[in-house]
Amino acid sequence: GVVSAVTRDGGADYHGGVKTYQGYTHPYNVQTGDWGRLKFQGNRALAFNLSGPVPGLERKKYAFFSAGEYLHDPTSLPHNGLASYTGTMKLSMQPLSALKLKTNLTYYDASGQVYDHRDVNGRSYDFNLDGLPSFKKKAYLFGVTGNYHFNENMVLTSSINRFYTRTKSAPGPLFDLYWDQWPGYSVDSNGVYNGTIQDDNYAGNRDFTDPLQAVGFTVGSDFNPTYRFREAQYDAFVLSLLAQVNKVHQLKSGFEVRRNSIHWDFKEFFNDQPFGELYSSKPMNISAYVQDKMEYDNLIINVGVRFDYRDADIAYNVTPQNLQPTWKNADPVSRVSPRLGVSFPISETSVMHFNYGVYYQSPRYTYMYTNLQGDITTGLPLLGNPDLLPEQTVSYELGLDHMLSRDLRFDVTAYYKDVEDLVTTRSTFEVAGNAVTYFDNGDYGSVKGFDVSLEKLPMDGYFSGSISYGYMIAMGNSTDALEPYYTYLTSTEDTLAPTSEYPLDFDQRHTITAVLDFHVPAEWRGNLFGLTIPGAWGATMVGHYGSGSPYTATDANGNRLGERNEGRLPANYTVDLRFNKDFRMMRGQILSFFVEVDNLFNERNVLNVYSRTGLPDNDGQITGAGLALDQNVVKAYDKLYDHDPQNYNPPRNIRIGLELNF
Repeated sequence: GVVSAVTRDGGADYHGGVKTYQGYTHPYNVQTGDWGRLKFQGNRALAFNLSGPVPGLERKKYAFFSAGEYLHDPTSLPHNGLASYTGTMKLSMQPLSALKLKTNLTYYDASGQVYDHRDVNGRSYDFNLDGLPSFKKKAYLFGVTGNYHFNENMVLTSSINRFYTRTKSAPGPLFDLYWDQWPGYSVDSNGVYNGTIQDDNYAGNRDFTDPLQAVGFTVGSDFNPTYRFREAQYDAFVLSLLAQVNKVHQLKSGFEVRRNSIHWDFKEFFNDQPFGELYSSKPMNISAYVQDKMEYDNLIINVGVRFDYRDADIAYNVTPQNLQPTWKNADPVSRVSPRLGVSFPISETSVMHFNYGVYYQSPRYTYMYTNLQGDITTGLPLLGNPDLLPEQTVSYELGLDHMLSRDLRFDVTAYYKDVEDLVTTRSTFEVAGNAVTYFDNGDYGSVKGFDVSLEKLPMDGYFSGSISYGYMIAMGNSTDALEPYYTYLTSTEDTLAPTSEYPLDFDQRHTITAVLDFHVPAEWRGNLFGLTIPGAWGATMVGHYGSGSPYTATDANGNRLGERNEGRLPANYTVDLRFNKDFRMMRGQILSFFVEVDNLFNERNVLNVYSRTGLPDNDGQITGAGLALDQNVVKAYDKLYDHDPQNYNPPRNIRIGLELNF
């Protein structure tokens, strides 16, 4: 999918606004396993926007729009959340009657912490939160767009954009140190790691005389030994042409050239053979399209074709099993995808629509660039594949849009998607009895279903709203590219690849979403128990219900019980609420008081369960059982160890604030 966010342009008059809120939630206590009472956790925000003509220049030809926000959100979990600053500036210019220019600049800066109840080795930092990762992010986007109107029937649009982002994640106490400066790091005379960083984290290195460590918690100066640094940038040039050739045909065509620059530095010390990656690349993407929109009296047809090209710009070792590597440059990949859309009325109040399209998605760079040097000396190695093909989706959609009355709309849409060449993991050979796994295009899936919606338009009265129901079946032989890899690691099954389709992780069969909106104008007056109720207020409620998603049940040893994804999580539902009351100030300014509530009824919906038990708070094992320890203490710690707050949705969150617009 593509999301295009467009900020508004400034005008000939000055407008602006200020918004602030303070938030309350139920904090989670890692030492008791309970969510506390509703309280202020430090969740607050301050935002502004200002637009208008550029001072000193012609008011109707030069305008600006600016906005900014400060956000501090610690969330309900400990050592979790962020503090961020966001700013944007947009200049709109019309130096010629036929030429419009726009420049955009957006900047983002954030820092925070990450909570994780258990790491990949099953260690928990709940009693040592400082050992969890911290992060910093910076990003900016700068672009210039120009529209030139040759005449009323033809517009040429061109833009140049640069996007830059940098993210770093590392243990909080060691954040400013590179991983080779961490305590316990050392190498021998040959440069081979022989340090002790993993001793405090590796699953087999617990101190079983301490009930905390015997259960699975870390203590003291232990830290999550993972370092991540990613720096990415792209420069893009876009050119498009829109031409209304005649009354029937409207042509659109264009192309984009995008040059990426990627730098990745990763290291983790989860065993005595640490894994790391360091690479830089400048892949290129080129796309082009042409579309004809044909409008007849009772028929609209959109037909088009898109071309995509990718050059990974990197070499990789294709013979990792040999002592001498064989390096190969990744091959360029291109695809052509047709699109067709048709809509036509079948009565004065009903319209049918049909869409067909072939869509391609380029694989993630992490799948393409992982372990390019072909290092198979680490435990259970995983190799990237820069020659991965794009993932293909063939989509069909048929729908009916019908007006039951002038303010009541009914819509039903049926769809089918056939997905091929999904990225997965496979193994073809072993080293010292361990499988060597690589990324490949080998998985497939299909998604089919229908959506039904009924919408009350806000035409008469104060009520509007909608209710929609969706039914979906998602089947395939793998949900995630790494699923076969981890299945192999955690079970005794002989194969990495499922031989038959099963429900995918996102196979949520039933969903219902309802929206109810009630807004009254300023002149409205009501009466309740003899008291006059003023107008200019409104309330919106959004409710969502979803049936349970699938999971694969296993026994105590991690071996699958029954078919894949045969189990189902409980159904979940949430209700959100927003209320606002407007006050008209002097000179037309409007002050709005608002209350926003996420998860109004504070539901504890289950998002994940332990495969051994099907429960979110019991993994079916007591790690310290049978040791020379107080078993009551062991059981108490084990209960906390099993209670993962990330297995539940966030608790109730309330934001109370004011917004002033002028």
